[in-house]
Amino acid sequence: MENSKIVYRKLAARMALLGVKKTEVARRLGMSYSSLHNKLRGTTEFTLSEVLTLKDLLCLSTPIEDAFEKYEGA
Repeated sequence: MENSKIVYRKLAARMALLGVKKTEVARRLGMSYSSLHNKLRGTTEFTLSEVLTLKDLLCLSTPIEDAFEKYEGA
């Protein structure tokens, strides 16, 4: 897997749809923009606490598994 691409596309798309900037998400999660970017690329994993914060922040009403589905295609 090439780690330069976003593997959590649905999560990134939800942020874009709501107009929530990645810098704001990183701040709310208590991490640097770089750390968030690494997590969206699948380089490092989200913690349960981060997942629950994102669920609230992004008003996710679907199962968490849907938003955190990994896309590893070309």
